[in-house]
Amino acid sequence: MAMTMAITCFAIAEGARGASPAEQAIRAAGSNNQFVFVMFYRGNDAATKTMHGTLQTALANRQDAVVVPVQIGDVSEQALVKQFDATRMPMPATVTLAPNGAVCSVFPRRITAPQVVAAIVSPGQTQILKALQDRKLVLLCAQPNADTSVPLGVRQFQSDALYNSRTEIVTVLLDDPAEAEFLTKIGVKPGQPTPVVAFMAPPGVMVGIFKDSVSFNVLAEKLATAGKCCDDENCKHHKSAQAPQPARR
Repeated sequence: MAMTMAITCFAIAEGARGASPAEQAIRAAGSNNQFVFVMFYRGNDAATKTMHGTLQTALANRQDAVVVPVQIGDVSEQALVKQFDATRMPMPATVTLAPNGAVCSVFPRRITAPQVVAAIVSPGQTQILKALQDRKLVLLCAQPNADTSVPLGVRQFQSDALYNSRTEIVTVLLDDPAEAEFLTKIGVKPGQPTPVVAFMAPPGVMVGIFKDSVSFNVLAEKLATAGKCCDDENCKHHKSAQAPQPARR
């Protein structure tokens, strides 16, 4: 979750200069709901051959991912190389992109088959990664069933003028097998009868995990405590978060 690489939207630039072969392959994969393993390399040395072979073998029987090799000296691919600052990576290096463009992982020098499989993350996690990389706050609502409403405090937070332009709500089902590993990893237990709210801030800060009864004020104050609120020193949530707390016995 602590992925800090920014995702740059450069569709307009592509249209102006014409997309490179690798950019076209990435765009096509996204349209097909596929992950992309962009393998940057300098020369066809042993490490490059090994990395490419591992990627090809690990993904041989999968339809949800493709490999796109990019030689960093290729003049036609310089926009893509610059986008990922690939010239500063130890070569070879693989960047995994979700269908929505989120960076899921970066592997410099070497990659293993288990790492390849683990880089293909759940739909919920791809939404969260993309939002965080777009510098947005994320309120993940893990719901017991599809008919469950998003908690009131979450809806109030998103609709507040201070947060609405930089907040994204992501919903998943608590019993979705595809999300089980991710939910367990962030501390959300499956099988709960009521929604669970996980609050995250960029680049990958876990603000907290809350019950569905969490209020707007609690979310705002926890965000301020985490240092991820607004820049206004007079913000009431800053003041509340910084107020002396009563002693506990």
